[in-house]
Amino acid sequence: MTGVRLTKRGFLVTLILYFTFLTWYYVFSIHVLRHVAGSSAEVYWMTHAALNFIIAITLLLNSFFIHTFNKIRIIYECSIVTSIVTILLLFASSNIVRLIIVFVAGTFFSIGQLASITYFWSLTVTEERGRTAGLIGFFILPFYYFVDFLMAKTFDFSGTVMLSVTLSLGALVVKLLRPEKATLTAKKDERGNYPEKKTVFLYSIPWVLFSSINATLTRNTSLHILQQVPSSFYLFLTVLQLIGAVFGALGGGIIADFFGRRLTLVLSLTLYGISSALEGLVGNYEMLCFGYVASGLNWGILLTLYLFVIWGDLASKESCAKRYSIGLITFYLATSVGSLLTHQVSQIPLMISSLVSCLLIFLSNIPLIFAPELLSSNFRERVKLKLYMNVIRKIARELSQSQG
Repeated sequence: MTGVRLTKRGFLVTLILYFTFLTWYYVFSIHVLRHVAGSSAEVYWMTHAALNFIIAITLLLNSFFIHTFNKIRIIYECSIVTSIVTILLLFASSNIVRLIIVFVAGTFFSIGQLASITYFWSLTVTEERGRTAGLIGFFILPFYYFVDFLMAKTFDFSGTVMLSVTLSLGALVVKLLRPEKATLTAKKDERGNYPEKKTVFLYSIPWVLFSSINATLTRNTSLHILQQVPSSFYLFLTVLQLIGAVFGALGGGIIADFFGRRLTLVLSLTLYGISSALEGLVGNYEMLCFGYVASGLNWGILLTLYLFVIWGDLASKESCAKRYSIGLITFYLATSVGSLLTHQVSQIPLMISSLVSCLLIFLSNIPLIFAPELLSSNFRERVKLKLYMNVIRKIARELSQSQG
């Protein structure tokens, strides 16, 4: 089904877990928090920043010892506790109590998310991690969009709380698949990866820059565009962006496995720089559409590579949680800072936001020039040889048919 050695059982488990944690985070941090914060935008952004900061700190602390525990059990326990805590929001008597509940729920969510990603690592090998992650994104992103953008917006406070509870409990569905049996025999033969600190640093810089830009300047660009175009057209743009993200995830995973991680990242970041320029500097609707599709493509690629692939390639069994926590902590800290600076960033003109975003994104390609390729050179050579052989066979068939 997946075209890789990951079992169908393991693939379904990772699908469910990815959908559960991705969708819960956005439904809870956007829709539930808006009801908790009330009508005050300032309170919402402060609460949003605090929640993401607590998630990042919890990830940092847990990355040092989570590898010693059973990942599936941690996922079950965190899902149950998160659900129970979230339900308490319906009975909280004051805003302070609600805020405490929000932060506690975020804490257990982050533990479960880190456990789910390290579990994904245990099921995949380096040469197939990109395609597996791409397939997960291809199937899950449309469902995430439906729940977060279309469904959650129509609910009141009680409805969004219960939706969050349902999503959190969704992780328990994997128990029916008996995830303990979703093992990968090829994993036993894979050598541990012990990269130099320099390699980790070089691959971290583009993700730090992208996460920071996405949480500040890119969001500012989107808000400017939202104010300038009809709401129906903006909805159309988000749909185009989703389509781009879906195919970006799938295509990015395939390219990463066949042609390498560096090439895929460079293509994605370059595409992101171009889309940033188009969205801010070009005023016609056609170019906006193209820019949003390009933005979606790079989002799908970067989400696939930096959530699942890059840190997994840089990890061994002992360092797996620490490596993956780097990517997650970077994202949540950038989101936290971006929320705190919302008012200040909103004062930046659209053209300046686009130009600075474009410049910084292109500069983020520089560290990748000096970074070593993470995909095995032997594997890439075998892939190239197989492609050449397929071309030769096709030419031979055509020649035989023309002669016959």
